Amino acid sequence: MEMTRLEKWLVNRNKKAERNIARVRQRLTALPSEAIKDVLELGCGIGAVAAFLSETYNMKVWGTDYDLEQIQIARKRHPENEKLIYQVEDAAHLSFQDARFDLVVSQNVFHHLSKWQTAVREVARVLRPGGFLLWLDLTFPKWIAKLFQPVVKKHSLYCIADINYVFQKQGFQRRFHQRRIHGPFFQHQMIWQKREVK
Repeated sequence: MEMTRLEKWLVNRNKKAERNIARVRQRLTALPSEAIKDVLELGCGIGAVAAFLSETYNMKVWGTDYDLEQIQIARKRHPENEKLIYQVEDAAHLSFQDARFDLVVSQNVFHHLSKWQTAVREVARVLRPGGFLLWLDLTFPKWIAKLFQPVVKKHSLYCIADINYVFQKQGFQRRFHQRRIHGPFFQHQMIWQKREVK
């Protein structure tokens, strides 16, 4: 979904990009980064994380966003090359082939999606068996999610139990979880791994 001007102002700040990069760098220390070659970033915004992964780790990165304006900003700030590609994508209907990526990165994207469960299925589809998802987002107390979700049509409200259930149902195992209070909500940083095919 396209963001409002206020949302863009909040997420397009350089300080926000620096925090996003720092979180990804920290989480990568827990992963076999030498085995990660192909990366998909959902909701790349101004492209800072995608560019960081490409330049620092020599990964081939596709930075995607639903909003064309964000893709244009990313291309201007971090020019594309053979290892860095930006394109418009709907996280709930990705155009990539099955088992294409070793790593998917999603920071504060899922609550912007009206069909977040479909996006989880798509992430599972495009990740290779054994691949990883770095997921950071807000969750809400169950009573808030139940009460307000019918009113909030273009966004999603979910509790942590919903997240755990849907991700596990799609074949993910949680490898790391950190929860922080973020105002009246909870912010979760998670590493999920797609189960290997036996």
